[in-house]
Amino acid sequence: MREGPYYRKFRFHFLLYSIFLFLLLEILLRLPYFPSVQFRLEDKKLHCLVETSGNLFSIPWMRLCPNQNLDLFHPEKNIRYHVSTDIRGERLTSAVSIDDARSNAESTGRSSYKTDAPEIWILGDSVALGYLVSDQESLPWALQNELINDKKTEIVRNLGVDALGSFGIQERLEEVLKTSPPPKVAYWIYHISDFTDSYRELALQNSGTKKTLVRISYFLSKYSAIFNACKIVYEKYKPESGENLVIPSSGSVLGPDHPHRKAAISFFEFTKEKKIPLVLVFLPEPNEKYEPVVDSALVKEVRQIAIDSKIPVLDLQQSIYDYWKKNNQEIFLPKDGHPNPALYRFIASEIKKDIH
Repeated sequence: MREGPYYRKFRFHFLLYSIFLFLLLEILLRLPYFPSVQFRLEDKKLHCLVETSGNLFSIPWMRLCPNQNLDLFHPEKNIRYHVSTDIRGERLTSAVSIDDARSNAESTGRSSYKTDAPEIWILGDSVALGYLVSDQESLPWALQNELINDKKTEIVRNLGVDALGSFGIQERLEEVLKTSPPPKVAYWIYHISDFTDSYRELALQNSGTKKTLVRISYFLSKYSAIFNACKIVYEKYKPESGENLVIPSSGSVLGPDHPHRKAAISFFEFTKEKKIPLVLVFLPEPNEKYEPVVDSALVKEVRQIAIDSKIPVLDLQQSIYDYWKKNNQEIFLPKDGHPNPALYRFIASEIKKDIH
């Protein structure tokens, strides 16, 4: 049956009004009345999607964009912070980028920078990166200051990236090793989110559809206020456990074929093969009251995997718990669960003692 002129006219006007409504919502949602949407759009300026293998069949990995200098405000958590990255897309660990400092040490006023200085790498996800804290409050920056105060020459590099699991960190190291020799030591700041990230990364490895959906989701979240608003509503009302909290368990968490166990063992073997001196760092995890919990079931199993793989372990759980008890102060960010600046400084002082 042929379409009548009335139906064609109705369809045209419907399409026209839909486009108009879409554009109007895109504009309205970018106004200051919707700070959560604004935060998401600003935060996406910091994150880039890269294809490490250079083709559409590879896993699209999240990385920090190079040469960023952003002031961000997270409205739900009422936190303001500043993030800067260098030309390599690494978060700064000093007042100037490592590359600038090396090329012109006199201009930095920090003579500890040398072209042949040994490096210390901080690996991991958002905890290593320093989520929701400013550059100078992050762990790598605090560690760099500790070393400079002791007149040490090592350079600290922040290789942390949001939402990376064991396999993702391994891929990150593959990239870095293309342009840099192995470091003096690399500290992997372990985080419980790695447990769920292992499932996500395994699914990405095995599904071309999921790879495509990740690319589409990234594009929409970077440019569409409507898409971000929908994500905010969905995340607010979907039933899920608290963010960054201890995974409850009464028994074994990681079976012999668990993706997280396999990914961790693969990562440990990779670092030994590439001659990267890796140290696995354990921190206490927050409970629902944001109090530190020592030796959760997951942490105990991952620690044993590291020991069996002959990977050195720096277990700071008890020392951080004692620090929290003694000082009677918060060590996690409120409404979040990531370490706060005071805890990062304490961790940096403990890691400095481990550096030989």
